[in-house]
Amino acid sequence: MDDSTIVSKCQEGHSEFYGRLVDKYSARIINLGYAMMGNRHDAEDVAQDAFVRAYRALGRFQKKAKFSSWLYQIALNLCKDQLKAKSRHARTGGDEQMANMDGNPQEQAPRIILQGELSEKMRDSINRLPWLYREAFVLRHLQGLEYEDVAGITGVPPDTVRVRAYRAREMLRTSLAPNVDTFWREKAAKEKKRGPKE
Repeated sequence: MDDSTIVSKCQEGHSEFYGRLVDKYSARIINLGYAMMGNRHDAEDVAQDAFVRAYRALGRFQKKAKFSSWLYQIALNLCKDQLKAKSRHARTGGDEQMANMDGNPQEQAPRIILQGELSEKMRDSINRLPWLYREAFVLRHLQGLEYEDVAGITGVPPDTVRVRAYRAREMLRTSLAPNVDTFWREKAAKEKKRGPKE
């Protein structure tokens, strides 16, 4: 059953079908929040809030859009709101350390597991990227979305997404040259071993 069919069922009053969407996207949204904010607990809070908000607004969802893109938009806005709120409260202990990912890796969505793929130093550097570059980098390179899908989520043209993702890579390359080169080689090898996308 595809997303559009599930959404239709929910809009018709069969709310029990919504759990299928939660099961399908929960790991992706948690990983998105973790990559954008650098904290597992905050990521889980964002994911929970995103699914609740999406469910409450499902009646207004336009089926011509992708449910996944809409959900990503909600989650990204929540991440942005949380980061703004945190920036208003001065921290006394410096930047918060990133929590380690936990849980069963088999339950995580493909190509978006951060633990084991990125060193703590690189994760910290990603977390320090300007928001627009971090957003493009995370969606394209950590979530594995196509440029057109990222464009639909962020509301900018695909060429702008390409530029932002490229600049993010260059920023990371400048500060982490050896680590980044190793990461891209290992990532390319893993992608090749996995074969073509479904």
